[in-house]
Amino acid sequence: MRPGSMVLLKLDEPFFAADGASHKRFTNVHLPVDTLRAMVADVDGLVGCELEPGGALSLAMDYSDLLLRHPTAADEAGMAIAGHLLDLAAIGLGARRDIAASARRGGLRAVRLKAVLSILEARFHEPDFSAQKLAATAGLSERYVNELLFEAGASFTTRLTELRLRKAADLLAHGKGRISDIAFACGFNDLSYFNRCFRRRFGLTPTAARGK
Repeated sequence: MRPGSMVLLKLDEPFFAADGASHKRFTNVHLPVDTLRAMVADVDGLVGCELEPGGALSLAMDYSDLLLRHPTAADEAGMAIAGHLLDLAAIGLGARRDIAASARRGGLRAVRLKAVLSILEARFHEPDFSAQKLAATAGLSERYVNELLFEAGASFTTRLTELRLRKAADLLAHGKGRISDIAFACGFNDLSYFNRCFRRRFGLTPTAARGK
């Protein structure tokens, strides 16, 4: 197997892989075989064949690597993530025309949106986190990221502020730490701005929210 290549295997059959490199790293993605057979004609004929990198298959693997770095995303959207991965794999393996068209319409864009949201949820507490940094981490343009988020219902700034405020409200409800420490830990670098945002969002001050 060449670096970056992929292969489809069946877990109930033995296999042996070899190349000349001394260091190897593999990412394994498990797919439901019955569903894959329904989506891809003659998929069993692809088992054991080296698959060229690029396109939907490479995107599926990149998405999988991202999930390995942010595993908590699967706790919140596991079924949706599984569906998107299956769509990508089916497209890359040659899904039937009708299924491929449907998967392309929703799958690729949805996968990118999930990846962007996963990064945002993992890094919202960073005070200097920006749409530019989000786009760079996701490997997308800032304009494309903003379009994805806007189409999904809210801008980058709105989502970032909401995540920070929800985390702050949770910490306050459990009475953990001083208000200033909580604000800074959630990504706010201006206490008065935090107080204004919190009151506008929840209808009470951070002090009044403590223990509620």
